[in-house]
Amino acid sequence: MEDLANSMDFCSINNHHRTIIHIDIDCFYAQVEMIKNPALRDCPLGVQQKNIIVTSNYIAREFGIQKCMLVTEGLQLCPQLVLVKGEDLQDYRQMSSKITTLLQSYSPLVEKLGLDENFIDVTNLVSERIEDLKGVNGFVYGEASEKCECGCKSRLTIGSHIASEMRREINSVLGITCCAGIAHNKLLAKLVCGVHKPNQQTTIFPCSSSELLLSLTSVREIPGIGLRTNEILQSLQISNVLDLRNCNLTSLQKVLGYDIAVRVKKLSYGIDDSPVKQSGKPQSIGLEDGFKKICLESEVKEKFSTLLYRLLKLLGEDGRVPGSIRVTVRKYDNARKYSHRESRQCNVAASVFINKTCDSLKESLSPKSNEKLMGIIMNLFHKIVNISKPFHLTLLGLAFTKFQERKTGKSSIASFLTNDISVQSVLNLRNIADKCERMEVASTSCSPSGSIERSGSESEPEPSPKKTRKFLYFPRCKKRPSEEGDESSPNKKLLEVDSSESLMLQDLSEPESSIENKLEESEMEEDPIISTSKEKQNTDFFECPHRVDKEVFKALPPELKNELLEAWEVEKTKMLSKIPNGAKSKQKSITEYFITK
Repeated sequence: MEDLANSMDFCSINNHHRTIIHIDIDCFYAQVEMIKNPALRDCPLGVQQKNIIVTSNYIAREFGIQKCMLVTEGLQLCPQLVLVKGEDLQDYRQMSSKITTLLQSYSPLVEKLGLDENFIDVTNLVSERIEDLKGVNGFVYGEASEKCECGCKSRLTIGSHIASEMRREINSVLGITCCAGIAHNKLLAKLVCGVHKPNQQTTIFPCSSSELLLSLTSVREIPGIGLRTNEILQSLQISNVLDLRNCNLTSLQKVLGYDIAVRVKKLSYGIDDSPVKQSGKPQSIGLEDGFKKICLESEVKEKFSTLLYRLLKLLGEDGRVPGSIRVTVRKYDNARKYSHRESRQCNVAASVFINKTCDSLKESLSPKSNEKLMGIIMNLFHKIVNISKPFHLTLLGLAFTKFQERKTGKSSIASFLTNDISVQSVLNLRNIADKCERMEVASTSCSPSGSIERSGSESEPEPSPKKTRKFLYFPRCKKRPSEEGDESSPNKKLLEVDSSESLMLQDLSEPESSIENKLEESEMEEDPIISTSKEKQNTDFFECPHRVDKEVFKALPPELKNELLEAWEVEKTKMLSKIPNGAKSKQKSITEYFITK
């Protein structure tokens, strides 16, 4: 222990200020199935995935049914065992999300560990209840007479009551029972959680942490020591916690590196300073399907189609837009008698998921989008497997990755109104009202309620129709009061911005007479709130920007339209900022006719 103290900041051993609760759901999959079918509560139940019993209820465990036992072996131990297919995780994911959401009402610091476990840091909540001190709720591991003077015993005692409240609420609201462990760090909270099961809770004080660690039969039982690390430790003749404590830190550094060696050494003494990280949404959403053998492309396509259908349901519940899709294949080598996995992925346009993310979470993709996704999946598959030669597959997997939240910018609702991920360049003139005051109106290019054109020579070349968009939105403009009645320049009137409505620049080739009539109607309108009849009249001239659905945009509420304009303005600003100072574009953009330099 001296080598450890000399190699790092050892003050953390006395750092007991936190209160961490670990919640572990009892036989999670089995409980979800019993909630779905209450008739299963009174019989031995096993949840089956392929030929494995992944979990069972406690009635079945009395017959000797264990986790990951073969189905054939389980039926021999308990012939009356009821088996339920548990390969579709949708219901389990939903229940897991509900549990996590409920726990977040106690503290925002909730970290998910799989579907059935959560860490909750309730340090702040404990400090608020420090006056309400009672006896420990539930079991206590080891010594109950903690002698530490930092106040950790009082904090952990209050934590035990908070854990009890959590468990009662999970049971009353969701019908789920669970265990809880209460400690001053994540390591001890997780280890002590499983001491008394099911539907119980246990608190451990710092003075008993060494006793708990030494009770473990293998270093593999320490959370944080995985299979590979355990193999390395075994090569050093380290099989239990005591061996790990007695091992010289220098020897560990040679095989594990300094950081991991110190981490493992600290864990052996019950020291864990890792924070409870607030869990966000997963970085990937995927599904895999294992089987004995697939050797035909038609079977592969059928499996991928089924996986894609299930995966799109999960994607709809998640609500985000993926930017990439990954295909995973496990190939079996008959000659060498071993399996290995390979993966390939590629980017996917957000427009493929427009129906899934915007119209309805339960709605399937359009046939065209589904066909496009299947084409991408099979192309990736062909990069992994040469179908011209015999192949033997034992697993196929699909996953969506590189998610974007639906917010302002390219991942906002604006991007789902277009036919691809590019966002239309639209200016929000409310943010540049001072520039608008310097703009003039040419009577030969006005929209129904007035449009703006850059003043300048009539011989100025028009924007190239191939490089610019025909329509552009601008806030409604009306004549400034100071200019009313000024007939000195009938074709040029200064305008001020009225952000109550957005208008569109009409085609510059529109006949002059019709444009003048529309301008007169605009100038006569003083009230920014347009009447129903007037709004109906203006819809005759309403057009959407290029590649934006007209009916969808018109149906949006005003505040959402404003949000779109703001999002498009952000994109426009980004585009303009990329142009070097003094650089001239090869083709003139239509925006040059509205922005003064």
